[in-house]
Amino acid sequence: MSLLQISISASVFILAVIFLRSLLIHKLPKMTFMFLWGVALIQLLVPVSVQSQFSIFTAAEHISRMFTAPKLISTRESSTFVNGTTVIMPPITEHLTAPIMPLETASQISPIVWVWLVGFTLCALFFIIPHLRYRKIYKMAVPIRNDFIRKWQHSNLLWRDVQIRQLDNISTPLTYGIFRPVVLLPKNLDYDDEKQLALILTHEFTHIKRFDTLKKWILATSVCVHWFNPFVWVMYILANRDIELFCDETVIRKFGEDTKPTYARALVRLEEKKIGLSPMISSFSKNSTEERIISIMKTKRITITTTLLAIGLVASVVIIFATSALDKTEASTGVYNPTAEPSAEIVALYQGAITTEIVPALSQGATTTDLMPHDLTFNKKYDVPKLIDSLMASKYRAVYVDNEIYLRVMMDNTIQISKDNGAVWKKYDTDEVDAKDFAKWLLINDPIPGYSMKEVQSRLANGAEVKHLVFENVKEMYFIIDRNGVQIELVQPEKISSVLIDGQRMMITSAISAQMLKSFYDLLVSNNILSETHAKQDYSERIKYLEKNLPNFIVTK
Repeated sequence: MSLLQISISASVFILAVIFLRSLLIHKLPKMTFMFLWGVALIQLLVPVSVQSQFSIFTAAEHISRMFTAPKLISTRESSTFVNGTTVIMPPITEHLTAPIMPLETASQISPIVWVWLVGFTLCALFFIIPHLRYRKIYKMAVPIRNDFIRKWQHSNLLWRDVQIRQLDNISTPLTYGIFRPVVLLPKNLDYDDEKQLALILTHEFTHIKRFDTLKKWILATSVCVHWFNPFVWVMYILANRDIELFCDETVIRKFGEDTKPTYARALVRLEEKKIGLSPMISSFSKNSTEERIISIMKTKRITITTTLLAIGLVASVVIIFATSALDKTEASTGVYNPTAEPSAEIVALYQGAITTEIVPALSQGATTTDLMPHDLTFNKKYDVPKLIDSLMASKYRAVYVDNEIYLRVMMDNTIQISKDNGAVWKKYDTDEVDAKDFAKWLLINDPIPGYSMKEVQSRLANGAEVKHLVFENVKEMYFIIDRNGVQIELVQPEKISSVLIDGQRMMITSAISAQMLKSFYDLLVSNNILSETHAKQDYSERIKYLEKNLPNFIVTK
């Protein structure tokens, strides 16, 4: 998914959490909302989605399919003659885009990316500059000589070394630092009130135990990455408040409900003055004091019923709002069977309208599958795997030839095309296509491919990228790219002759000519994929194989 798609998907979950928080913030354990904010952060910062049939996005897609039908763009019917038959190719889907013009230089960064980078930088500076400025002030703090604080700290040791210091420039206790945390206490604090000191120190040490300062850094990171999303800013504010509320709840449960009035009075007395504070610290009374006091007074003992309710609510919200739509590119039974016969409807979708001229040809023994590309990759009688091994050992991932272009895919997945038989090569830019949309399109429009549909659908589901290239004559190519290689799918108004090796298969489409096949082997030789001797032998054996085993092909010399 793109950054915008991730942000929009996470926004739905954030809105659900905000709604639940407004209703149940004082009725459920505060850990409930901390866990939900954690899920939101994972959505925003980890580009991994979990599919669920109970997802709200699955329901939205289902409703959308109920009220909309697939839209096709009408195209001029083009035909090609194969053995006296006329085959009209299917219309092209609406996902096709305008032609991408060739570029000889490296791709430039999109203006949208530049805008995002500027926003990211400004947002990062918004958090980092105040933090660095206040850290200089915090370093002016001096050690505190107080017997109660020394004894309290000795009885509440943490695995990290924690310093407790005093500073003139603050009016409320705070904590900063992740691995070497420091608790700062204001100089005007009443150090004779030991009960208040115990509450304050317990609050700050709770922040340290839970790495709340690190949580604030992660929250700030999510804001910087998704600075354009107002819901992420709202999440940042509310999650920071909930960090404090969760800490308050812990202190109350530790000292007992009798301390509620004392703790609330301490908040009122220590309410900070109107000064700025770094967002990368944890402060005793930094957030909304009114909300915290109400939460403190409404804190109740956690019961089994409340716990079960919180667990059920969290699970439901996560499953419904934090998961993505179920991928239904496979057959309705859940498993695609590549050996099963396609339905008449799907075959018709692929072949388009077939004129009555095809009937005599079929009666003479030709079949509809003869209209398809032939995959010779794993034919044991002809050593295509050896040819593919030679390709994979070179600096190319795919090589393609038809009667218009030579095409090769480099190891860095760049596309180079020559229109003068390999004399001059130009780099072409491609646009990105959503893998799920392409998987659905492929299942409908190419039900009898020259390769395993189940395999390619699996590659798409497991994160393969899909790049798309459009030529001036409306011919198109889709490149399915992952670490296993590149696989090319060709779409064109007329089924022209072509030869392809893409590391997954070797394809020959009808009607192949000896001259075109020779051009293909010349391309392999010129790109140092085959030696000239090996190419001549391979070419000669291939011609014999085609004439003998594929009589319905027109192999012209």
